[in-house]
Amino acid sequence: MPRSCGPAKPACSATTCSAPAAAFDIEARLGGGAYICGEETALLESIEGRRGQVRAKPPLPAITGLFGKPTAINNVITLASVPIILASGAAFYRDYGMGRSRGTLPFQLAGNVLRGGLVEKAFGLTLDELLNDFGGGTASGRPIRAAQVGGPLGAYVPVQDFDLPLDYEAFAARGAMLGHGGVVVFDDTVDMGRMARFAMEFCAAESCGKCTPCRIGSTRGVEVIERILAGENRGTNLPLLEDLCTLMIDGSLCAMGGMTPYPVLSLLKHFPADFGLADK
Repeated sequence: MPRSCGPAKPACSATTCSAPAAAFDIEARLGGGAYICGEETALLESIEGRRGQVRAKPPLPAITGLFGKPTAINNVITLASVPIILASGAAFYRDYGMGRSRGTLPFQLAGNVLRGGLVEKAFGLTLDELLNDFGGGTASGRPIRAAQVGGPLGAYVPVQDFDLPLDYEAFAARGAMLGHGGVVVFDDTVDMGRMARFAMEFCAAESCGKCTPCRIGSTRGVEVIERILAGENRGTNLPLLEDLCTLMIDGSLCAMGGMTPYPVLSLLKHFPADFGLADK
């Protein structure tokens, strides 16, 4: 809880201050019901009573945000870290983690996993430790084939890369993202071609529609993947899909369209056989 000592106590700290906690009000509002409302500017639009649609930036919300006023936007995970930092100090929190990823993250285990739910751990443990030591492997008892990390727009990590430490920079170096820590587990019966189609279909359904690369690109992406899976002219459709993914990454207005290609490209790279490709 934040403390307000005023100018009379400039040296006051959270661990020694005896001042009363500052009072504040919290107003909770129901979101717009769409995945895109997790994007900061679409969230502002939703709070203002409009359709959840991404705003062009600049101006950034810190300059022109909610109702045209400067607005600071933080996610729940960030705010949940504030009490322990105020109670124990920044150095205590910084001692957890690795590299530039400091502190802890509540990892969300879902999918074909024996023990699903939340596991809060310091950054730095490996994906193998998270899924096997804490998740208990698959619920089906079959071998894990891959895990999608970072939510529905995250890349798929194959089991041979499970030595990867859970760290923002380490994942980015592999063309993946840690995101909010969501992990979905798949065993060796999964059809990765269908997962690639689902990624594009998810974007097509959840796109706010404001920019063409996301709105139209995802729809065309579903069609091209379907043609590849049906065995139609793969020599032409595969480069077409890769070009489309590049366009979405470079041209989309926000991360919705810009990150949808991540799962698709990771699946093409690590599981070409599921697309009818002997060797990509």
